Amino acid sequence: MTTVAAVAAVMDSLAPLATQMDWDNSGLLVGDPAGEVSGILVALDATLEVIREAQNLGAQMIVTHHPVIFHPVKQFLAGDPPFEAAVRGIAVYSAHTCYDMAEGGINTALAGALGLRNCLPLWEERPGDPASRRLGLVGDLPCAMSREELAAWVEEALGLPQNYVRHLPQAGPETVCRVAVCGGAGSDFLGEAVNAGCQAYLTGEVRRHEYLEAERMGLLLLDGGHFATENIAMPVLREQLAKALPEVEVRLSRQATDQRPQALPPRG
Repeated sequence: MTTVAAVAAVMDSLAPLATQMDWDNSGLLVGDPAGEVSGILVALDATLEVIREAQNLGAQMIVTHHPVIFHPVKQFLAGDPPFEAAVRGIAVYSAHTCYDMAEGGINTALAGALGLRNCLPLWEERPGDPASRRLGLVGDLPCAMSREELAAWVEEALGLPQNYVRHLPQAGPETVCRVAVCGGAGSDFLGEAVNAGCQAYLTGEVRRHEYLEAERMGLLLLDGGHFATENIAMPVLREQLAKALPEVEVRLSRQATDQRPQALPPRG
């Protein structure tokens, strides 16, 4: 019999909770550690739709990237995802920044989708320390690309519509060979990308002043969206769990495809 605690232990081996950022809330957030698990649903977020999907599939556990409980709360009411998961007897485990940090996690999947080679960490808490926390990756593209070619390459790699990836048309060098990536919202690491010799940096949730700051630094800043730059790793997480827990049916939520971003107006 596989228990909720056993699944949590596998997740801790894939993305150690000790590596999460101090402000984070990863781990087993809903459920009974002794509960039996024969089915797991993997999703980026434990939304009400995902919880209903898990119930319809007969899954006893949901594993997500984003925490189903993030900020301190004073009440749990009907309609709140943690409450709805609990009343259905569905456990929820969330691996947030620890899966960002993990070898084989969010940023490994993102760099792999772009075909980056010779990858190194973008940021290290204690450089050279094997126990140091690391975030983002820096690597070389398979071949040199123009700004527009790189944007199109990212769109194809992440399954995004044409013209979805946003950037300033004249920012950065005309030719890009070395790229930094950080899934989610990683625009705090512009300086690290420049110091690593990158001509471009892919992340999500970029604000106007950050585009301008990157342009001033000579860096092409690409916004692929929070969802797409992290959702790319959810099939990988499903495969990791399925390999570690062959007796459990592990499925990927419809969220991975049903909530893909729609086309935006042309870049310009």
